[in-house]
Amino acid sequence: MKVMAFVGSARKDGNTSKIVDAICSGIKKNGHEVETYNLAELDNKGCRACGLCQANKVEYCSINDKMTELLPKIADADCIIVGTPVYMVHVSGYTKNFLDRLFTFFVESNHTTRLLPGKKYITVTCSGAPAEAFKNVTEYLNQIFGDYSQMVNSGNIIAGNLHSKDDILSQQEIFNQAEEIGQKLN
Repeated sequence: MKVMAFVGSARKDGNTSKIVDAICSGIKKNGHEVETYNLAELDNKGCRACGLCQANKVEYCSINDKMTELLPKIADADCIIVGTPVYMVHVSGYTKNFLDRLFTFFVESNHTTRLLPGKKYITVTCSGAPAEAFKNVTEYLNQIFGDYSQMVNSGNIIAGNLHSKDDILSQQEIFNQAEEIGQKLN
């Protein structure tokens, strides 16, 4: 199984990264391959709405950046993990730019998705507020991956009360949940 993990936090080795790493640890215990990317470090110039992907004039995207290089790998992956902190009541800007670039997988003419249906996905959201406060962010991600992309939800982790980059270390139950989700992935 090929798994790609994307962390949308500018905090290197922060709460979001730590949870995604715990999921990946569980996945690796089953001998699966995992590639992890920090979206803050990724060359992603953002969607320009040129429409070339929708007009089938390019295979994935007309933009020459690292994100375009990753699109075929995303299409080939069996599972995608997306972790994001909650900024201003939503996903981080890095995560939003990433999600916008997935537009290449949508078929605008008939509102379906190509290459992603049936693949698995896992989401992680982290906020300073109590976990329940921003469950709408997870619902948004489930809408993109589950409803629109017709992918299969393999788990959602919603972590709250995280202010400094190591606050998650005092929430062992989140780590246990994360590793368990990873171990169950098949």
